Amino acid sequence: MIGIHIVCSYDGVPLAETLMRLLEAEEHAVRLSYGRGSANDLDAAKASKHAVLLIWSADAPGQHYMKEWARQIPEHRLVEIASAAGWPKSERKAPVIDFTAWRGTRGARAWNALTERLRQMQRAIEPQRSPPKRAALALGLASLAAVSGAIMVRVNQGAPTIAAPDGLEPQSIALIEDPSVGVGGPLSAIEPASADELTLVRLSPNPHVALLDAGPPPDLMELPAYEPPAIRDPTLVERIGEFNPLRRDGEAEEN
Repeated sequence: MIGIHIVCSYDGVPLAETLMRLLEAEEHAVRLSYGRGSANDLDAAKASKHAVLLIWSADAPGQHYMKEWARQIPEHRLVEIASAAGWPKSERKAPVIDFTAWRGTRGARAWNALTERLRQMQRAIEPQRSPPKRAALALGLASLAAVSGAIMVRVNQGAPTIAAPDGLEPQSIALIEDPSVGVGGPLSAIEPASADELTLVRLSPNPHVALLDAGPPPDLMELPAYEPPAIRDPTLVERIGEFNPLRRDGEAEEN
């Protein structure tokens, strides 16, 4: 934001105060000079870099101090607005902004034209800022990290194949690049002399464990033959038949 010096005659003070309040709300540094006393601030305004806003009200074109402000302030820092018709003609490059129909609200055509003129003036007055040092340092570190990553990828892709040491057979080396070979250390491939050796289990003696003596088999007691229990209860006919004396006598003779 830039500094703005508003200059007007006595009848333009209400409009100047309204503009001052709205411009300060947008974080502009605003100063107001009006009447004949504004001529005392002209020399200081010419030496500063602030924008000068002249208000051409109904009485302003007949005032000598208003014409001096318009003549002595450089055009790239001068903004002229008119709240009444009949503003003086001059060889100005930027036209006068018409505020005759403005009702003190933002977003109106006259207000948008004023803010756009101030924005252009700000770009012309303020020097272009240099890029932050922290942003340049971060960009340099990011570039260095990208170059280092590319170098590491190139080194890993071009790594030479590890040769087998002298004295070891080729089949005893496990290559990690071969997906069919397990990873975990060197391998020793031994071909058996016969297919029978594949089913032969060899027990390696352990000197720290003594063999157990099983001894003779123990004598087992003979048990009687197992008779399954009855799987159902006797029926009513079988229970009645138990009372038959002929059947009881026949069973007794069999026993």
